[in-house]
Amino acid sequence: MSKASSENSNSPIWTGKPWILPGAILRTVLVLIVAVFVIWLELTFVESIKLLDLPLILWTAFLFFLAWLFSMFHLLLLRAANEYILRNDSLEIRSGILATKSFIISPSGFADLQVDRSVTGRLVGSGDIIIRSQSESNAVMVRVRDPMKAAEQIRKIMSRPIVRIE
Repeated sequence: MSKASSENSNSPIWTGKPWILPGAILRTVLVLIVAVFVIWLELTFVESIKLLDLPLILWTAFLFFLAWLFSMFHLLLLRAANEYILRNDSLEIRSGILATKSFIISPSGFADLQVDRSVTGRLVGSGDIIIRSQSESNAVMVRVRDPMKAAEQIRKIMSRPIVRIE
């Protein structure tokens, strides 16, 4: 096999990372709704209380901002820690930030593929893909954008018969 054709067979057909945008939007909206409700309750029922010379409302807003920031940090870590690469001859699932782990499945080791989509996942077009290998190991691709399309591409590659000529 020539170098150009071996590079071409190793080039990615599809790459992906967890799709966090719908989760980020949903969390932002929820935090804003709860924050507005709690601040409204404070304005309605609590007299102006000051802690360290700042009104209680500012402390409440600050706490909700920290909660939002923490939830966004979790999503960003999820995106940074996972990567999915589909090639002509394999599927690679990389996970981890400091210590990384690669799970590579070749068509000969592929056993089963399952797509899990929650109600909200169907609404926003995301879901999880669970891949089982013949060694009975599971690999999970979380928050995949358009998981049915990705699963179809994976199925095409993984169901292709392997022919070796020596």
